[in-house]
Amino acid sequence: MHRLLARSLFLAALLFALQAAAAEAVFPLKKSANGRYLIDQKGQPFFVHGDSPWSLIAQLDKRDAERYLDMASQTGRNAIIVNVIEHKFADNPPFNRAGDAPFTTPGDFTTPNEAYFAHADWVLRKAAEKGFVVLLFPAWAAAQKRDGGWNQEIEKNGPEKCRAFGRYLGQRYKDFTNIIWGHGGDQNPEPDSAMARNMLEILLGIKDAAPNHMHFYHGRRGKTSIDQDNFAPHVNLDAVYTSSDLQGADRIGEPYTTSLRAYNRKDYLPYFLFEGVYEKHGAPRSPTIETSDPGRLRRQHYWVNLCGSTGHLFGNYPAWALAIGWDGPTGLLSPGNQDMKRLKDFWTSLAWWRLVPDQDHTSVTSGYGTYKEGDYVTAGRTDDGRLMVAYVPSTGTTSRTLVVDLARLSDRVHARWFNPATGEYTKIPGSPFANKERREFVTPGDNGSGANDWALILEAGH
Repeated sequence: MHRLLARSLFLAALLFALQAAAAEAVFPLKKSANGRYLIDQKGQPFFVHGDSPWSLIAQLDKRDAERYLDMASQTGRNAIIVNVIEHKFADNPPFNRAGDAPFTTPGDFTTPNEAYFAHADWVLRKAAEKGFVVLLFPAWAAAQKRDGGWNQEIEKNGPEKCRAFGRYLGQRYKDFTNIIWGHGGDQNPEPDSAMARNMLEILLGIKDAAPNHMHFYHGRRGKTSIDQDNFAPHVNLDAVYTSSDLQGADRIGEPYTTSLRAYNRKDYLPYFLFEGVYEKHGAPRSPTIETSDPGRLRRQHYWVNLCGSTGHLFGNYPAWALAIGWDGPTGLLSPGNQDMKRLKDFWTSLAWWRLVPDQDHTSVTSGYGTYKEGDYVTAGRTDDGRLMVAYVPSTGTTSRTLVVDLARLSDRVHARWFNPATGEYTKIPGSPFANKERREFVTPGDNGSGANDWALILEAGH
């Protein structure tokens, strides 16, 4: 019995060491040489493929937090959005599952409660062991003061206490190589407002103690991190927040129009899709809005990943709040999450980081739809002409025709369709084609999900 116990403890320790070594080899992430994407410590491109468990620290105990992380890993996730402190959406905010408050004096940022932050430490370490980069928000600020964020407390604490809170967090987590700090929350306050100044003090406090961590800002829909003027000089990662395309035709194309704006900046940074349309968007104790159209959910992510991003995050209710009655299969194993797993496998099988957006339609020359509309085809091609990818978003169930200039590729062209609803590839009849002329490609129509979105992969080679 003692030998079996000793052997079990040895194997557990070995597994822990191997997981820690694997995470250490990956983190911290940094910018690539050209500043377009993230790379790990081995210099390998890092495709951000994340989930949005905002309430992970406050809502779950250790057992359920580890259960969540294991399930997220099974869907290919390597990044998560998490609040350090929760104001509204956990069962008993701001207390965690054990009943610990984040501050010994309610709302006073200079009175951190060791018991609360010890649990946060455990969650963040466990995430590192399992290979997750954590996009960590010190104090999420909602779009409206009464809408669930720490807005009022950030204003009332003032700049000195906010700076001290930032230093506390920076000192506590300076050695956590898997943390990237997020700031703001659904808003772009006036740069000279108390809200903007005090939020910035938290960032600067973190930098005082942990100067090597990366930072980004989460603004309003249709904005990126660099659009917040007082934060722009202090962030080293850009994040796109796009509208729900249920809000009007003038915003349907926002995932790719905002992404291309981030890509085309002279002062560009690596960027990722931070938030878009959530699957079954909702909130605890509030109605759930049905946003489960598979084509609508998929297209925002494929669009953005063909506009030069370093990846994306996906959201699902109830998984984002880990809400009352949350069950893993309901959230992380939902149809949308399975689509995202197929997306991850698709992109990481290709040299995604080398694709340059086809903004002038020199690759896909016709059939690409209407800019700012839902039928718009995004495409990318590598500089060496070895790879071209185009995503045809859903417009129903019928076929669509693209015209592609194969002369943009460097050798004979091997052509395939990728089905984002099943993960299957289909060789296009007649392939390989000569790389000498423009050619029509007709999508196969309904992909089995009641949608007609497809990805075209063209690879040059003998």
